[in-house]
Amino acid sequence: MKSKRQPKLAYAAYTGIFIVLVAAMYGIFILTGKSFIWQGDGLAQHYPILVRFYDWLHQGKLAGWSWNLGLGADRITAFSYYVLGDPISYLIGLFPKQHIETGYNLLVLVRLYLSGLAFMFFARQRMFKPSSRLIGTITYTFTGFSLYVSIRHPFFLLPMILFPLLTYGIDHVLAGKSWLPLAAFTGLTLIGNFYFAYILAIGSLVYAILRYFAVRHDHVFHLGRLIGRLIGAGLVGALLGSILFIPSALGVLKSTRAGTDFANGYLLYPFNYYLKIPNAVVTTGNAMSFWVNLGLAGLTFLALVYTLSHFKRYLWLNLGVVLLGVGLLFPEIAAIMNGGTTPSQRWLLLGCLAFGLAVMSFCDQLVALTHCDLLVLVWATLGLLLLVWAANGFIMDNDAHDFVLYGWLLLTLGAIVLGVMEHWSAKRQVTVLMGLLCLNVVANSYGYFSPLSGGASQQLTPRGVATKFQKDYYDGAEKYVKHQAGFSRSRISRQYYYSNDAKTNLGMNLGAHDIMSYFSVENGDVGVFSQALGNAQFKMNKPINQGDSRTTLNNLLGVRYVFARENQPGMQAFPYGYHVAKKNGKAVTYADKPVHGFGNSYGTTILTSKYALPLAYLQTQKLSAKQFKHLSDTDREQALTTGALYEAAAPKVKTTTYHSRQRELSYKVRPLKETVINSFKQLVNYRQQGNQLDPDLVKTSQQSLRKHNQDRSVSINEDRTRLGKLIKQNQKILKQGKQKNKHGLTRMTSDNQNHPITYQLRIKQPQRTRGTELYLDLSGIKAERFTVQDKYQGRRNTEIFQNRAYTGLSRLQTLRKSIWNLSDGAYSVTATSFQNVNSFNQLGQTNLSDYEPKSHVLLNLGYSTSPRRKIKLTFKGVKSLSFKSAKLIAVPFGKPYAKQMRTLQHQGLSNLNVTSDRVTGTAQADTASILTTSIPYSSGWRLTVDGKPQATHRVNVGFIGASLPAGQHKIELTHRTPGLRLGIVATALGLLIMVLSAIWTGLKRRKRP
Repeated sequence: MKSKRQPKLAYAAYTGIFIVLVAAMYGIFILTGKSFIWQGDGLAQHYPILVRFYDWLHQGKLAGWSWNLGLGADRITAFSYYVLGDPISYLIGLFPKQHIETGYNLLVLVRLYLSGLAFMFFARQRMFKPSSRLIGTITYTFTGFSLYVSIRHPFFLLPMILFPLLTYGIDHVLAGKSWLPLAAFTGLTLIGNFYFAYILAIGSLVYAILRYFAVRHDHVFHLGRLIGRLIGAGLVGALLGSILFIPSALGVLKSTRAGTDFANGYLLYPFNYYLKIPNAVVTTGNAMSFWVNLGLAGLTFLALVYTLSHFKRYLWLNLGVVLLGVGLLFPEIAAIMNGGTTPSQRWLLLGCLAFGLAVMSFCDQLVALTHCDLLVLVWATLGLLLLVWAANGFIMDNDAHDFVLYGWLLLTLGAIVLGVMEHWSAKRQVTVLMGLLCLNVVANSYGYFSPLSGGASQQLTPRGVATKFQKDYYDGAEKYVKHQAGFSRSRISRQYYYSNDAKTNLGMNLGAHDIMSYFSVENGDVGVFSQALGNAQFKMNKPINQGDSRTTLNNLLGVRYVFARENQPGMQAFPYGYHVAKKNGKAVTYADKPVHGFGNSYGTTILTSKYALPLAYLQTQKLSAKQFKHLSDTDREQALTTGALYEAAAPKVKTTTYHSRQRELSYKVRPLKETVINSFKQLVNYRQQGNQLDPDLVKTSQQSLRKHNQDRSVSINEDRTRLGKLIKQNQKILKQGKQKNKHGLTRMTSDNQNHPITYQLRIKQPQRTRGTELYLDLSGIKAERFTVQDKYQGRRNTEIFQNRAYTGLSRLQTLRKSIWNLSDGAYSVTATSFQNVNSFNQLGQTNLSDYEPKSHVLLNLGYSTSPRRKIKLTFKGVKSLSFKSAKLIAVPFGKPYAKQMRTLQHQGLSNLNVTSDRVTGTAQADTASILTTSIPYSSGWRLTVDGKPQATHRVNVGFIGASLPAGQHKIELTHRTPGLRLGIVATALGLLIMVLSAIWTGLKRRKRP
């Protein structure tokens, strides 16, 4: 009777402790007024995706095509990474729509609870003491990883639930029991998320091998039969999960992520990465790159020390821990675990299971600890603190919260030592350690959750703000767009929210067909199109963004409406042909609906395009692929308005030759010497103006304070020799730059303080820019990163210019900071022209989502009817930038362009009807033509012409197209998720095998005497 009650008591005890801990940990959100929604991906991805999913769930349509996902995307392909395979997400359907944000928060806690429940379920198979299992479950549930992802990427808690279930299934098979649980959990894993399935498959394989060797002496194994049962369970599980896994896997293979640089080009991690590891072991809240979020409780650390010190006794567990440690050191291993892409250490979530096993093993041996064991624990703790001290540059320059966590480590160690020395009973030891552990994990959580401890909570959205921001993203202006006839697309203006890609996915829930999208799996063909036209805003996760506000790119994509701040028209350049929408002779404007912390403080107006192309139209001419390949990016864009680029044969369709109308402009480069200390006069100004030369940053209040003490602030006589040398260095830098940029911009560099020099491009014939869209074309871009020596020397020069002592301690601190903050190559370039500011960013090598080295950038400087005379260029992040060439290109717009676009508009399908999975219309072609669309290419689209099936091919690089003969034709495009039917059949087969196997197993048991 007692044995039957034990599991129930264990689960009840875990539930009670969980409730208390969650109240203590997450209760701080009541005090801070925050939700669990991160202002980064939480607000840009996870929350709006959950809102969209909620609507689909209540509509009963989770598969098919959606026009609200950027340019349009398959629902399963786009959402399988986030919510479709996560069974917990479906609980959101139980909440009223106005409380989705509440549901978001509560489901985080449900996932966290289930992760502990899964671990306890797994641990029941092991011969650990009940108290040890409970302590192990608490350490597993509240790891630094799980606490961090709960407020950043909540669905990352799913593998924390699945991995213990998979290992339970493996243990079941190794114990000679049924393989059905392993098959079922494998299927659940493959349905859940293809990315997690990959990581968990490798983790499960390693676990199975290590566990086999650990128990091979305890059971009689027929190795061949055992391997067959494990493989069979995996194959049946694969069949079970096929309904989502096959479609999502096909999407990934054809996504923008395919072909990324292995491990971001790293052979070893940057040196500062290794320096940060010691302080990441038992602390939380510190910025740790490459997704290293350990945050172990003090007890967990000590348990690992104990098991490692008894290496042979816990041989196979220790080998697993060693593998984790080795993987932590090499980016190649992380990249392999990340699907051959970036060196992300997310896979370390697998280690949480090993850590839990170590804790249970340690707790089982508490009463048997020897004095030698205690010495090992003490020396290991002191060794960790020594490593942290040394890695910090032989100072404890840590966040205050770190010392709290090291304090809990020392308290836990002290309790263990005291328990052994005083011969505490096992019950007393467990009780004390459980109390310390609970307080430790609460302290760990505050590293992430408390604004007084860590930075993560500072980036969380206040309660209720996500709901309001989602509703009022356009200030209600989407109503105007939705009331207009026909299918159209929209976007926000540049800097509508003072950021080119602010909260990218919020627009998808407002029905205006916003072209921006931000998903982990994006259509690869759309990405190729964006790159082929040199879209400066392209990223793997955001292939189109706003199309860099380019006239023709937006028109090709059918962007008819632009949401802009009401103060932008007349002050900011907009694409040619976009004008403020009017109703009854007045501009259409919607009053500002303020959103705390996110609003732009202005109402919204709408611009409409005269020349946006319909979703489907006919091109009577085609482009030569050979010529298109050799065109510049700006010419490619314009060429697509004169003919279609079609990848297949198009009989009787005339091939046209594109003739460029763009103008390359001559210019002269001038560095702005006013912002560089290149004379003693400049130095005096620099000191008088608060150690600042940039007129936008000069602080007049500091000037007034120096009126009574000017001699001391500007005196240069005492140190004239050293100052003169530095001034000559800057003069030399300017002179060398002038020489290099004599025939065009080839280099932008910094002064000897590491301040980037501002450059100005003066256009020689500004009248040639009238009525044009201006572009800066940079090719052969190379960046020179700041070295440790550069940072050290730059700081030294600044101290001299500011008449401050560069003491030995200051030098040492500069070295420490320089080593701890090594440059990863990230930089930005900003170009300012008449009524226009645009920039591009090179993400650093440490970026794990969108890192892609840029050697060529085409930056849109905007359309204007007025002449542009000069372009101001600034950069930051690196020491210098060099270019093989830097061209200013003017693309004219006027009557010829307007005529061509109107012709294409008139060739659009008549009676066009667009529903979720179906596009129909009538094509009237006087000659053989190419059906041209801006529907992202997918093998799931099926075309019938006059009721007869016809093959589709890529048109204009990344979209659905087809060849049509002359005449009038009824066009019908229908979509079916690629691989879905095959997945359904495979899942049905898997279920059939499971049912038959269960029946067979049941019959065999009944036959036994």
